[in-house]
Formats: sequence, structure tokens, C-alpha cells
Amino acid sequence: MDIRAKFLEMQPQIVEWRRELHRAPEVGFDLPRTEAMVLRELAKLNLDEVRGGMGGGDGNPSHGVIATLSGALPGKTLALRADMDALPVAEETGLPFASENGNMHACGHDAHVAMLLSAAKFLSEAREELRGRIRFIFQPSEENFGSPSMIASGALENPAVDGIIGLHTGNLWEGLKPGQIGFRVGEFMAASDLMSIAVYGKDGHGAMPHNTVDAIAIAAQIITELQTLVSREISPFEPAVVSIGEVKAGSTYNIIAGRCDMKGTLRTFKAGRDVLLRERVRAVTEGVAASMRGRAEVNFISPLKAVINDRFFAEKMKDVVTDAMGSEMIHEIELPASVSEDFCWYLTKVPGAFFAHCSTFGDERDYPHHHPKFDVNESVLWTGGCALGAYALNWQK
Repeated sequence: MDIRAKFLEMQPQIVEWRRELHRAPEVGFDLPRTEAMVLRELAKLNLDEVRGGMGGGDGNPSHGVIATLSGALPGKTLALRADMDALPVAEETGLPFASENGNMHACGHDAHVAMLLSAAKFLSEAREELRGRIRFIFQPSEENFGSPSMIASGALENPAVDGIIGLHTGNLWEGLKPGQIGFRVGEFMAASDLMSIAVYGKDGHGAMPHNTVDAIAIAAQIITELQTLVSREISPFEPAVVSIGEVKAGSTYNIIAGRCDMKGTLRTFKAGRDVLLRERVRAVTEGVAASMRGRAEVNFISPLKAVINDRFFAEKMKDVVTDAMGSEMIHEIELPASVSEDFCWYLTKVPGAFFAHCSTFGDERDYPHHHPKFDVNESVLWTGGCALGAYALNWQK
């Protein structure tokens, strides 16, 4: 079977799906229009089961979608996952199919959905050659940790999933050319902890600092000390990042602030380093505050684990892409990305791997993810769908 030709033939349809989603981006778990579009397209295929209303819970709407396809040959079950949510960003691309509702697909999830739909269409037509079963997962709220809700609602069950793969389009990894698929064994994306720090002192007049406890001065010292954690407590051969991205304090120029609030992130890759850094951030922050007659509280919110790719699942992509599209379309990534992905939670349940799909232009049209001018190179969307479809068809050979 000429898999490459099949997906090149589907390229106009992939672009059409992507543009439909791009015009009407939805945020978080609240994706009724996106869910309806996915259900509409899956209903056209010869699938065993299609189910909407997945994920969500805890007060969040449930608009995730799963579908199952059984092959004609016996085998294991592989899950393919795409995230569907957009961002609350006002689009500035000027595209003729730009967002019409004030949100924006500024991270490429519209392309992820379109590529997975193409893989589903291809596999439904290749049923006679397919081993085992395929579970298609269309997930809400990746930007706000929606994968646990999909797992809780049964995305990896009935049938039990034996492995899972997914990919991210855009420009998050270096060294890739447009259309190439990037793979890497082991660390692929960072663990991420969101941290909030509240520093308490005693406010007072700027002319009498001896009668105050300056929360801003304490916060400044904490920020300085936190920067030494990576350089002095983590091996120089291990990537890790401690960042403070928000500092809020004070009410006017001549009042010493009695409280300062900070927010930031910890990013690590090696197992256990997230635990170490959380412990050290707490100890350093509380210790500095106490030494300056203040007090500090540290909280860590919604941590994400590192995306660690299983060797078999990661290396299998090299063989699959080489056979389907040629060796020039696969690239081994040297360094992981320091961004995070809630795909990590699937990998705590089943083995699998996450991959890169390069959709850059190579010119002034390339903007970072989450930027109001972010766009993807639509001409290479077929390669992402082809990688997913070819992998599902051949991973057990």
C-alpha cells in the first residue's frame, strides 16, 4: 500500500478540517462546537464505536471524544491522541479563516485534530490490514490539564490500551525541517510545577524602614537565592529551570509593602528532580523570609510530570516514517523541549511516546506558540497524519 499517496490525496481535506476548527476556537473543557465537528466526521467512518461527552467532570463540561476501530487481524490496542482546545488569545494573523470569536488556536491543536481525523479515515479504509484495535482520543483542555479527566472517564479502557502515541506540531524542537517527524528516546518534554509564593512582612512609611519588614526586599532576596538552586544543586549535565514570572506588591511610592506575591514555574526532566526542587524552593524561601524577620508560604499547583518516551515506541517511529515517507522525513531530536504537556499522564498508565511534527515556514511567518500571530504551515499537515496512520498500521509488525 502506498501510504504516502493516500495522505497526499487527503491533504486538501486535512486543510479544510483545520480551517473549520481555526475559525471557531474553543477554550478549556467547553468545546461543544469542536466536539460536534469531530463526531460529525467520525460518524462518516466505519468505526466500532464513537462516543462524545467524555472527560470534564468536577464542574467542567464534558466534550471529549473517543472512538474505537477493530482491525481484521488479531493484535494489541494502540491509542492515538489529539488535543482540541484553543487559547484565550486575540488572533492577529490576518488569515482569511482567522478566529471569529476572540479566542485563537495559537498552539496548533486545530492541526492535531485534523491530522488525527485523517489517520482515522485512512485506518478505517485499511481495516483488512490492521492488527488489533485503535483507540482515537480527542481530548479537551490540554492547556489546563485535561488528560486525567479523559483517563478517569475510560479513554484507556474497554478495550484496555497497550500503548499510546501523540504528536505536537509547530516549532518547539530545534533541528527539524518542515514536514519532518522528530523522535527521541527518554526525556522529551519537561515536568512543570506552577508555584505561588506569598511573602509577609510589615508595611509602614518609607521614611521609617526600621519600623517595617519590607516584603519587597525579602522577595528580591528570595528570587536571587532561587536562581542558585539549578546552578549549585543540580548537575550541570541535567537541564532544569526555575523561573519567577510574576511579582506583585505595593500600593504607592512611599509605603513599604507588607506583602509580596510571586508566581513562577519549575521545569525538570530527570525523575525525582521535581520533588527535590520543590523541597529546596520551600526551604530557601521560608529560610530567607525568616532571616529577614518575615514569613513566606509556598504552594505548588497542578504539577505536570516529564514526558518520558519509551524506547520501543519512540524508535518504532523511525522505521514507520522511513518506510512510509522516506528517511529524509524522520529526524532524531538531540535535546528535549523545556515546555510541558499533559500527555505525561497517559504515560503513567501505559507505555508510549510523543513526537514532534515540524510545521514552520522558515521565514518571517514563524512566531512562537501562544503568540497572536502563530500559524502552521498547512502544506505539510499530511505528514503528521501519515505518521500517525502508518504507525498504527505497522507498529506490531
